Amino acid sequence: MLNSRSMAEGEKIRKHAKRAIKSLADQERGWKEKLKDFLLDVFIIIVAVNVTLWFHNWNEKRHDRELEKNFLIGIRNDLNHVKGALESSSHFYQSVVAYYDSVWIQTKERRIDKAFVDANSWNLMTTSYFAYDNSRYESFKSSGYLRLIKNDSLSMSITFLYTVILPWQENSDKMVYEDRRRDYITYIGSKARIDASGTRIVSDLLNNPEVRFQIQWQRGMLDERGRQKQEAAQAVEEVINGIDRELEKRFKYKVE
Repeated sequence: MLNSRSMAEGEKIRKHAKRAIKSLADQERGWKEKLKDFLLDVFIIIVAVNVTLWFHNWNEKRHDRELEKNFLIGIRNDLNHVKGALESSSHFYQSVVAYYDSVWIQTKERRIDKAFVDANSWNLMTTSYFAYDNSRYESFKSSGYLRLIKNDSLSMSITFLYTVILPWQENSDKMVYEDRRRDYITYIGSKARIDASGTRIVSDLLNNPEVRFQIQWQRGMLDERGRQKQEAAQAVEEVINGIDRELEKRFKYKVE
C-alpha cells in the first residue's frame, strides 16, 4: 500500500514538473499568469515531495521498530535455553562434586568403600560442556541492527552476555576438561589397574599423595565452576527480565 502511495506521489511530482516547465514556455500567456501557474505547480511539487519523504520515513521507522521487537522476542527465547543449559550444567557439577566429597571424606577417615569408589570412578573424567546458539545475535549485529535497540542499557547487557559472559563459560568448560583429562591420565588412569570386569580400581591409589591432591584440587575447581554457572544463569535471567520490561513498555507485548 505504501509502495503504491509513493508511486502515485512520484507520478504527481513528474506531472507538475512538466506543467511548470510548460507554463514558462507558453508564449501565448502573460508573464504574470505564467508565473502564477509556475509557482502553483512548484508548491504542489514541494508538498508532494515532503509527503513522499514523510511516508518513506514513517515506513522505515515502522520497519525498524518491527525488527527490534522481533529480535528482542527471539533473543529472549534463545536466552531462556541458555539459562536452562547453564543451570543443568551447574547441577551436573554438583553431583560430581558430591562424589569427590565422599571419596575425600572416606580417605581422610580411612574407611574407604572400595566398591563405591571404583564403581563411580567415571566421575573423575566426566564433564559437561556448555554450548549456546549465538546465530541470531551475530546476524543482528553484523547487519548493523543493534543500533535499533533504543534502550542503551539493555543493548549493552545483551552485548556483554554474548561477547564476554557466555564465551567465557564455554571456554572455561573446555579448559577445565583438558586440565582434568591431562591430570587423570598422568596420576590415575595410567596407574590404576583394571579388573576382569573392566572396572578401573582407583581405590588402590587413594593413599598416594598425588592422587589425594587431585581429589582435593579438582573438587574445589568443579565446585567453583558450579557457582560460576549459577552466577551466569542469574545474569542471563536479569537480561531476560529487562527484555520483558522493554517489550511491555515500548511494544505493549506481554510475555506469557
